[in-house]
Parts: sequence; C-alpha cells; structure tokens
Amino acid sequence: MNRIRVCIVVKNQLWNDARVKKEALTLSGAGYEVRIICKPEEGRPERELWGDILVLRPPRDSALRRRLRGSAMELERGGWTPSMLRRLIGLLRRSGLRRLLTKPAMLLKYEMRLLRAAMRTRAGVYHSSDLDTLLICWICSILRRSRLVYDSHELWLESHRFLYETPLIGRLWYRILEPLLIRRADMVIAVTGHRGDHMARHYPRRMRVSPLIVENCPDVPEERESPVDLRGEMGLPGDAIVVLYQGILSPSRGLEELIEAAPLVGRREPRVRFVLMGHDVIRSQLERLAGEAGVADRVLFHDPVPSELLPRYTAAADMGLILFRNSCLNHYYSLPNKLYEYMMAGIPLIASGFPEMSAVFERERCGIGVDPSSPTDIARAVLELSGDPERRRSMGDAGRRAVVERHNWSIQAKKLVDAYGSMVS
Repeated sequence: MNRIRVCIVVKNQLWNDARVKKEALTLSGAGYEVRIICKPEEGRPERELWGDILVLRPPRDSALRRRLRGSAMELERGGWTPSMLRRLIGLLRRSGLRRLLTKPAMLLKYEMRLLRAAMRTRAGVYHSSDLDTLLICWICSILRRSRLVYDSHELWLESHRFLYETPLIGRLWYRILEPLLIRRADMVIAVTGHRGDHMARHYPRRMRVSPLIVENCPDVPEERESPVDLRGEMGLPGDAIVVLYQGILSPSRGLEELIEAAPLVGRREPRVRFVLMGHDVIRSQLERLAGEAGVADRVLFHDPVPSELLPRYTAAADMGLILFRNSCLNHYYSLPNKLYEYMMAGIPLIASGFPEMSAVFERERCGIGVDPSSPTDIARAVLELSGDPERRRSMGDAGRRAVVERHNWSIQAKKLVDAYGSMVS
C-alpha cells in the first residue's frame, strides 16, 4: 500500500523551526511520506534526507544571479579595480532604487521556484505553514487534486510583522488572500484557543471546518537535559544569576524595556546578568541602548543555536523571559514555544500577563506576570525571583512536572495525527 505523501511548505529556515520539525517527524512516524520545502541555509544542500524526510531548499536566486553578485563583490573588493569603478559598483549594489525596482521580480521568481518544487513532490496533502505559503499550497492542491492544510502559526493579519513592517500593497494582498483561500482548506490549524476563536469569528461563513488547536508544546526527553556551561561561554562569574531571553531580537518584545530595567535590578542585585539569545533584527540597536544605559556588562548577547541544542542552554539559566508588548492581537493571544521550553527546562518564567500565557503559568504556578511596558514591573519580578532561590526551584519543578504530565508534544501529536487520519480517509 502506497503511503500518502505530505508536502510541508515553510519560508523559514528549518534548523530553528521547532514546530515544523515536530509536525514533520510526527507525520512521518504515523506512516506519511513527508517532504519539507523551506528557505535555504548556508552550508546546507538544496536537497537533503533528514531521516525518512526529504528536505528541499530551493535557492532564492538563480545560479546566474549568484555568479553575478559574486563577481560584483569581487570587483568591489578587488585591488586591481580602479577606485572610481569600485565606488560605482558599491553604490549600485546598495542602491535603494535598484532594490525597489528589482525586489518584486526577485520575490516572484522565488515564489515560482517554491511552487515548482512543491508541484514536483506530487503530494496528496499540501501543508501550508502560515499565510505566506498558503497560495502556493492551494495552487498545488488544485492542480494535483490534493488536500489542503492551512497551519496558521501566527494571527498573520494581526501580527506586528504584518501591521508595521509589510508595505501597503502586501497588506492589501494578504487581506484579500486569507479570506479567499481559508474556505478552500480541508483543515485549519491554530496554535492557541483564542487565536482559533478569533479566526472562527472573523470568517464565520468562510471556514468549512473549525480550527484544530495544536499548541507549541515541546518533546519531553526521557532524562532531563544536562545544561551547557553558559556562564563559562559568556565569561560570567560562577555565582551569576542568569536571566535568559530566547527568541527573535525584534521590536515589541519588551527588550528595550528590559534594558531600562537592568540598572534598577543591578543596584539591588549585582549578580544578575541578562542573556539575550536569538536571531538579529535589532541587536545593534539593543547593544547601543545597553551601552548608553551603562549596563553593557550586564546585558549580554548570544548567537542563536539550533532548536535541538536550545534546551541545554535554557536549562543553564535561572529564569526565562517572555515580554511581548501588547502591540497586536498576535502578541496578546500568544502562547510561544519558549514558554513551554522554560517549563521543560525546570526554570521559572517572567511573562506578559496576557490571557493565554497567564492561564498556563498561573494555573501551574510556574511564573510571574508583568506589565511588559513597565521597566519597573520587570525589575520587580526579576528581583523577586533572584532573591528567593527556593521559590525559583519550586516554580521550576512545578513547570517541569506540568510539561511532563499535560503540556507535551505527544498529546498535541495525537490530535494532529487523528485529524490527518479523518481528513484523508
């Protein structure tokens, strides 16, 4: 009997997308033949076997464009190139007008590469990971007469990225696209109950199915992860109290307020060190703010690590931070990976007191809620936990126990597999 093939399309790099990896492994383990199409990664091949899963990374640029870019960079650096020509090449390469004129064409060509790669998988199910891949998966599902899954990792139309970073034409495009295509989906997946309810209210006559809620819970290893020597890596004293933020270093995540809170904490507890680990969007801006606040030695930055290694780094901290600002509904209804990862690592968390997150950490007694817009309130919570190691241990143990018993991927995986079985039967 032939296995049903599932093609998951995502525009992230796979190495740090824990949710996509968990879903792919779950479906593969349930007997599906899984293909993942994702963003290219430096040092990784365009085509790679990951266990039984085939990973495809279509290049963002054509081979000719990559060669031309390489040649331009060589000419700009080249010692034999006349200085005037080097300056001209540099200006052309960095020209905002050039990017404005060529970017739409480049994006369209990349979309076509993703579409061709997805079509070639000849999948029976096309699984769209967020709104930016829904059109590709819908086209494939029509042409291949396949099932369509819309896995909404975010409330895309209510996200900071959409509301503040997407150009006007892009915002109009996606506002047309989601209601048009959500009615075509054979399964709609949301990450939290509030997000699922919002989608159901927003499209009451368009959705054929109620959203399936699959939370971002972690796998729980049989044995507790052994922590890395994070203090040694960061050059911290052995008695340092490490407060960890893991995630994208971007606006509206309370990181500016965290830096403002650092001097307030340092005056009362000099052992506290804040470690910010994640992908760089505004890292240089945050480093500048830390320097201006005189806390560059207390607010430290660590490069991102693969999701498989992240639990060992998390376990090395004394507490974890989630400080989403209430800048969009996507943040307000957020229930991110990192909340459960802090719990799994056995460390208490300090998080924005929003409905989904507070429902978990208050019920499980594993964290403290704060107003993420208030440096004073952030400092208050950090000092509260840093001065009470017994409470930190108690909260950490409670969070770990809750993940092992209730908030783990095996429970979410069963929901996903059961829903897939009903859809394809």
